[in-house]
This record gives sequence, C-alpha cells and structure tokens, in this order.
Amino acid sequence: MACSLWDFPSSARSVLHRAAAGCCHFLAVLARDRGGMSAVEFGVAAPVFLAILMPVVDLGRAYSQQIQIRQAVQAGALYASVNVYNSGTWSTNVQNAVTNSTYLSSDATFAATVGAESCGCPNGTSTDISSHDTVTTCGPSNGGTNCSDGSAPGYYVTITGSVSYTPVMPYSILANPTTLSDQAVVRIQ
Repeated sequence: MACSLWDFPSSARSVLHRAAAGCCHFLAVLARDRGGMSAVEFGVAAPVFLAILMPVVDLGRAYSQQIQIRQAVQAGALYASVNVYNSGTWSTNVQNAVTNSTYLSSDATFAATVGAESCGCPNGTSTDISSHDTVTTCGPSNGGTNCSDGSAPGYYVTITGSVSYTPVMPYSILANPTTLSDQAVVRIQ
C-alpha cells in the first residue's frame, strides 16, 4: 500500500511539508559547506609528503654519520703522525684517539681498527701507497732498496673506522643495515 502526503489530514500535511522543506534546506546548506575540506585534503596529502621526506631525512643522517667517521679517522691519523711509533700501546692509543673523538663511539656498531705497520712507497700516478719491502728490510739503511723513483720508502699504518647505519625506513636499494666506513693511511716514519 502506497502512502502519499494527501493521505494525512491537512494539519499533518503542513507539518510534514515543513519538515521536508527543512530537510532539503539542510542538505543544500551541507552541500555548500567547505569547513572541513582543509582537514580532508591534509589527511590525503600528508602520507605523500612523509613518503617524500623520509628518504631525505635518512640521507641526511647517513651523511652526518659519514662525516663523523671521517673526522674520527682523521683524529686518529693526526695522533699517529704526531706520536712516535712503538710496538707496545701505540696502536691502542691511536684506536682510542679515533673512538674518543666522536660520539659514535657510544654506538655498539662503531668500530675503529689500526692496521699493522707496513713498508711502502708513494705511487706516482695516484694517492695509493705501493707495498715495497718487508718492515724489517724497509729502505737501503735496513738492507732493502729505494722506491722506483729513487726516494726512500717509509713506514705506513692504515686507520679504519666503520659504523653500521640502519635507516629509519627500509629501502629496496639499500642493505639494512648499511656499513659506512672511512680510512686514512699515515706515514709514521
């Protein structure tokens, strides 16, 4: 059975007519209201902005740690070049100079190593050190030979610092964690 507005008495029809008109007016006002539109747009755009921002934050953190590692290794190289080499506690002291020069030393993944003393010659075409004689026969004064350019070979030590860096977000192009490292080769004699 269908019901229409004409089935009600006139007073009821008047009330229902006014209610229907008020409901239509309310819907029209609601459709024109833009009060919460900014919040909805922000809710849609915020994840996109965060997805773009997080790699920038991760790169900045990684670059900052790489700089700190480099500075720590340079502090160890400075200590090694200033203090006379001895076979006792010297490499431990250099390692302590590296770890004490950065707050990364409080991180359990930070490692500083001091390589063994070696005999070598500067490479004429690059900044590498070419291995030459043994440590005991380094140079003509110890029974060895001069470098190919005629200069005397020297004693060198390699100082390395590394830290395991874990990014905030996992990325498919980076290993998780990634190892950041730096090294310095220092002539000690």
